Amino acid sequence: MAPRPKATPRPGLSGEPGALELERPLAASLSPGRPLAAHFHSPEGMVLLREPASLTGFFAGSLSSLSVEEVLGHILSGIRSGQLIFQHGPVQRTVTFRDGQPIFAVSSVHHERLGSVVVQLGLVTPEQLQQALGKVTPTLRIGAVLTREGFLSEANLYSAMTYLVREVVLNLFEMSEGSFLFLEGSPPAGDSVKLQERTKDLVLQGIKRGEVVARLRKHFPDDMPVVAGPESPPPGEEALFASAAHGTTLGALRAVWKGSFFSFLTWVEERSRDGALILQQGSSAPMPRRASGTFMSVPPPPVAPLSPEERFNALLAQIHTALRLAGANPDLMRGFLESPQPGLEAAYEGVSLGPDGRVDVARIRQNVSSGGEALARAMTLEALDAFVSYALFSARNALPGEMSERLYRGYRDLQEGLS
Repeated sequence: MAPRPKATPRPGLSGEPGALELERPLAASLSPGRPLAAHFHSPEGMVLLREPASLTGFFAGSLSSLSVEEVLGHILSGIRSGQLIFQHGPVQRTVTFRDGQPIFAVSSVHHERLGSVVVQLGLVTPEQLQQALGKVTPTLRIGAVLTREGFLSEANLYSAMTYLVREVVLNLFEMSEGSFLFLEGSPPAGDSVKLQERTKDLVLQGIKRGEVVARLRKHFPDDMPVVAGPESPPPGEEALFASAAHGTTLGALRAVWKGSFFSFLTWVEERSRDGALILQQGSSAPMPRRASGTFMSVPPPPVAPLSPEERFNALLAQIHTALRLAGANPDLMRGFLESPQPGLEAAYEGVSLGPDGRVDVARIRQNVSSGGEALARAMTLEALDAFVSYALFSARNALPGEMSERLYRGYRDLQEGLS
């Protein structure tokens, strides 16, 4: 990892103000005309902010300690207004909120820019976009140029902006590294859209997308070799398959993909399943060939990882087995089902403990299914998480320390995999 630029405080003398010496990477974007205000957080650090007049507060942190879901949850639950910025390397995404609802978003990622989106949606041709880009100025943005030139109607521009804001918010859940900063205050005047779905439902979709990305990342690493199959490529994907015609890696193919990481990985999964892309599990393994010299279309073996619900259930079975092996009574786990925590009574209605410690996940899902599929899944995971936490807490005195710690590690790993 490259060393981070440093800031060195220089205390003043005889009561004079101190100074902060910044290395060039930090100082490059600063100017005397836009001074910074320092917010001290103990001797260990401080936050420097350009403070707009509307700023009423802020919070900042690292995605290694708080997940995207947790940061958004804080904004939604507090019905807060302001700007939320996520940064990781060259990638920066900014979402504007009004009363806990996302109303605008911008991104440094190419496929999350308005010009790319209107072409992707088929609202503007690439030639029209290039012509419009030549007329963009600091005071005349691409959307205004496209409508002024007659390339895009106001209605289509609004639809494209709504789509863009939604995609930027969902793609936040691809980020597991980096930092965030929320500047609370009145949102800037100007662009504002209204998304059709509730913000809570959008977050649930983002959580699901993040889980899919995490799962597929493990099965399709960047260094995995890939080659195009012998069949003709699907319409519109000729350029991608040309890049893989003589063999490449998924990382190189990702570099020419025009879309989110989620869309790329799901595309790889689909094309590998139908044999259009041939993936190799190890870089040293030779590519299978036909006698004629062309590559054989051999789909990879199907991968069926455990779902989060199955992983929670498997952990309950492990706790049940550990209690039995330790000579304790595994029935102590039934106490949770006999008297569920407040708020979980409906979820566990009619649910009993199986002989191996598992519970009927389908019954729990059915009990909480009135709020739609995404919400039901989230509530099922919440109910299972509460049961596992109870089981570990109740079993801690009955199990040897090493065994208890191993089960707790499994629980923490499961929680981290869902964050």
